[in-house]
Amino acid sequence: MSILPSAAARLAADDLERQIAHWRAAASTFRDAEEFASEQAWRGVEAHTGLPLRRQLASMVTELIDMGRATQATCRSARHHPEELVVAARAVQQYRRRYAQVEVTLDFFGDAVNSRTSPQLRSALQTLDRLAAESMTPVLTRAGHPPIPVLVYLDKGMGASILRAGIRLWTPGSINPVAAIKIVRHNLYRPTSLFHESGHQVAHQTGWTQSLRGAVTAALEGDPPLQAMWAPWSSEIAADVFAFLHTGYASVTALYDVVGDSRTILRWPVGDPHPVGYLRTLLGCALCRRAFGPGPWDSLEDAMVLSHPTDRTDPTVRTLLDRSRGRLAEIARACLDSPVPGLHGRPMTSVLDPGRVSPSALADLERGAGTSLWVSPHWRRTEGIRLIALAGLREAEHPLDAAGWIDRARTWMTTEPLAA
Repeated sequence: MSILPSAAARLAADDLERQIAHWRAAASTFRDAEEFASEQAWRGVEAHTGLPLRRQLASMVTELIDMGRATQATCRSARHHPEELVVAARAVQQYRRRYAQVEVTLDFFGDAVNSRTSPQLRSALQTLDRLAAESMTPVLTRAGHPPIPVLVYLDKGMGASILRAGIRLWTPGSINPVAAIKIVRHNLYRPTSLFHESGHQVAHQTGWTQSLRGAVTAALEGDPPLQAMWAPWSSEIAADVFAFLHTGYASVTALYDVVGDSRTILRWPVGDPHPVGYLRTLLGCALCRRAFGPGPWDSLEDAMVLSHPTDRTDPTVRTLLDRSRGRLAEIARACLDSPVPGLHGRPMTSVLDPGRVSPSALADLERGAGTSLWVSPHWRRTEGIRLIALAGLREAEHPLDAAGWIDRARTWMTTEPLAA
């Protein structure tokens, strides 16, 4: 029986009881994972990715429900002890904030899982889960790290993104157990950006970003303004190089299609971690020349320079762009040769040989596999990343047949049998 001495205190206690009852009831719906993603969509996630993710989400929900129970006990105690009303009110506020944090986390992963809206999309995204994990595993293994499960999800927009495994989630105390990679619809069947995002994870795990920053800075010795321009871009450059090492020229053309907006390609926004789109594309072409010699990337570079003359931008930026272009061979060499701390100072190319995705190597794969290349489960399983490199290369080389190459990629990605 309440013994609060005043009507105001009783009113406050009643309101706290009402509030916590609402938030606890709302939190109870989080127990069902299907509140956020359908069971069918969850079945489209491989067990080694879905199980740790669902365990992490379930743990967050359990902690939220336990916190709600404790908060309600605090409110009920305050009904008998008016001096505790302030503490109870603070606990209710903390609980509603924690509810919102858990909701954001569950919504994010629920939306990601729910993007597997059809058998074709489930198969394609499962394929990308596997290939993204495969792209990281050789480097992580050599660096002494365990493999990282990947959840790829489909969304709108121009560019991909990653929520790295191992970072803190929106809910305090929660650590992301998977690498969640967004792939955008226009690149779903030319997903070289997948390896840019997995490159962010690998660069973080191995300490490559800082090392590459030092190598690029050293390559630009004697030009402090260029050093100051390029050094902050090291994280995105490392990811671009990682994508190049996996998919070669295909990664460069796909990148150019994203950054090639005439309104922004020459722009240098303050604080943007991405290189100016113009230089980013030129660096990709320089990487191709460094690894493969002359080739179609030379024509791409000429076409881009012709389409986007630097005199369209601010004179100060133009000077830096033009000077950078003259140093790209040195920058490309630094990127490919930079030591990776996690690999005991060896370069990333010591594990990922760019020669495997040269045009000649991809042509050898095409000839050797013959007509079975795009239909055989063996080639899908063993050469999936190089199939992406090959399809992207052929699409770039034969633009009049681009739709046909996208269809080939779509067919093998969406008919991939779901793993048992």
